[in-house]
Amino acid sequence: MDSDCTVFHVESVEMKSQQRVLAEWNAFYKPEEGQFYIAAPVAISASGKQSLVSLLELAESLECTTAWMYVDRQRPDFVAVVSTFKYLGFQLSQTTVKDPKANKMYALLRYELD
Repeated sequence: MDSDCTVFHVESVEMKSQQRVLAEWNAFYKPEEGQFYIAAPVAISASGKQSLVSLLELAESLECTTAWMYVDRQRPDFVAVVSTFKYLGFQLSQTTVKDPKANKMYALLRYELD
């Protein structure tokens, strides 16, 4: 990760069938580019929606016009996760990002903040 960025971490906890579900949201802001990136959490829960809203509000307060969600293309629930974020107003971008260190490909979803 670039040293000229600010990292944010938000957690949401929910009880589901007597099991604790933890959704960890990681985001980073690159001020020189005015870009805000959010990593889709491994576990997505209903309570995690407020964490996402908080991150989008933060991006807006930093005067970003766009927030980007990146989703691991290899995750088994990829289609469901992308559909969920599209329902929330994100748009799937044609751009993909490669992380050669982790041997992963990420899809980008765009959210307009204006």
